[in-house]
Amino acid sequence: MTPRVLHVVERFLPRSETFIYTLVTGHRAYEASVLCQARLFADEFPFPRVHVHAKPLSKRTVDWWVDASVGFATGRSLWRRDVEAVLAAVRPDVVHAHFGPAGCAIVDDVRAAGIPLVTSLYGVDAAVLPFLPRWKPAYARLFAAGDRFLAEGPEMRKKVIAAGAPPERTAIHPISIDVSRYPRWTPSRAPTALFVARFIEKKGLLDAIAAFDRARARVPEARMTIVGEGPDEAAARALAGRLGCAAAVDFVGSKPHADVLDLLARASVLVHPSATAVDGDSEGGAPTILLEAQAVGTPIVTTRHADIPNVAPEGAGVRLCAEHDVDALGAAVAEAFVSRQPSSAAHVAAHHAIGRTIVDLEALYTRLTEAAALAR
Repeated sequence: MTPRVLHVVERFLPRSETFIYTLVTGHRAYEASVLCQARLFADEFPFPRVHVHAKPLSKRTVDWWVDASVGFATGRSLWRRDVEAVLAAVRPDVVHAHFGPAGCAIVDDVRAAGIPLVTSLYGVDAAVLPFLPRWKPAYARLFAAGDRFLAEGPEMRKKVIAAGAPPERTAIHPISIDVSRYPRWTPSRAPTALFVARFIEKKGLLDAIAAFDRARARVPEARMTIVGEGPDEAAARALAGRLGCAAAVDFVGSKPHADVLDLLARASVLVHPSATAVDGDSEGGAPTILLEAQAVGTPIVTTRHADIPNVAPEGAGVRLCAEHDVDALGAAVAEAFVSRQPSSAAHVAAHHAIGRTIVDLEALYTRLTEAAALAR
């Protein structure tokens, strides 16, 4: 009988979390199902075995009070009953939660069922949330009861351990992509810088615009395409206006993944100057778009932040700068415009190809399920 894994994520699936889709659809030895609280972009990320059960989050809603009242009266909220029903229907051999809050929400039910729990942490869920009073008790339960905690790279692993995860149960599992499905780099004649990310502080949008403006001093005909959305958009547009480059900067909003790959294949350079935010938030390991750019062959300008140097090693077509050093970033962008030297897919193919990484992950699942069986 084929073993089963249940992936648990709050939303399946935001466009910024394609790495989860690659994992869920990349299984070989395990049959995967998904439990989520909301289904997003189902046409872009089709998958047959998705169980959607919304969890009331706001005390301002009737649903929250009904759920809480049932939980207080019976010890099992309506949402928890839904989770138990999914576990009974899917009968997973292992549960894999994505992001700390998903692990916190599911840990009690999974442990009660005697199922091993793996939790992957990706960024703010390790760097910020475990230290907030609201989240500390939930994370303490998760770190005490969870079987394995996965981080994207060595720098992220340090953060997960600092948040409270036991070192002996914290391992590295890299973000993965399917290298075979990416187009090849065919840049347009017009020099174009591309930024793709949520518009939040750690993604470095303001630094990207400032760097682009500096690069235009050497390549005045250059343009910039900005893909995404988020709270920093107004500040970013205002900065472009103050610098006098607004006419050369195109904000195109959120795009389907296929459209992003098309833009990536035609861009002269991907600019992604990640940096640690004021509240301590940082990249979990490194943005998936950096892996995708290498798979395509698009040149990259980024920063020595978190696990980025491990995911996008400096070399041909990849330039790394210090965080917030917009002069160095601008010079690197200008050089990428002029040199047109592609990046290489070799590192990604060797260390991040889903065909390789899924074997290691499923081997971990099997070790945990065998240990759980012996403990019964």
